[in-house]
Amino acid sequence: MIITNTTIGDLDVLEALFDEAISFQRSRSASNVWQRMNREFITREIEAKLHWKIVDEDQIACCFSMLYTDPLVWDEKDADPSLYLHRIITNPAFRGRAYVKAIVSWASDFGRATGKKYLRLDTGRDNRRLNEYYQECGFVYCGSKQFRDDGNPAVPRHYLGVGLSLYEKRIE
Repeated sequence: MIITNTTIGDLDVLEALFDEAISFQRSRSASNVWQRMNREFITREIEAKLHWKIVDEDQIACCFSMLYTDPLVWDEKDADPSLYLHRIITNPAFRGRAYVKAIVSWASDFGRATGKKYLRLDTGRDNRRLNEYYQECGFVYCGSKQFRDDGNPAVPRHYLGVGLSLYEKRIE
């Protein structure tokens, strides 16, 4: 298993993983489902070295974004030296292999080496199983945030009308 940046050549696989994740979300919840992958957005993340993949058995087993700033969700706390995990997707053929825990460990090491103090993420407030899992991974609940449809194009549509649970893990 290795964690490395995704490449433009991975876009088709990433899109298939997004579609599978959306189908999985729909099977679990009607209220908080991602939109289809925006290729231009993910391409920009790839070019900026903000999109990562776990390669296992010569396949993309998992992918995620790791950002250095997230003022939309974290408001004034965004000033804290932090890394932000988003859109963690596990290939269904690789579920159950604790990739999120591997990401947390790797991102904590990365953050420590770059002077960050926190690792942060958010998830749907009503997704009990995922909220519990993030706590098992060492994250502490920091509160919730609710977005209203105020026409702000920066707010992902799947954030509208549902509450987000905010989590952070101190990087020791």
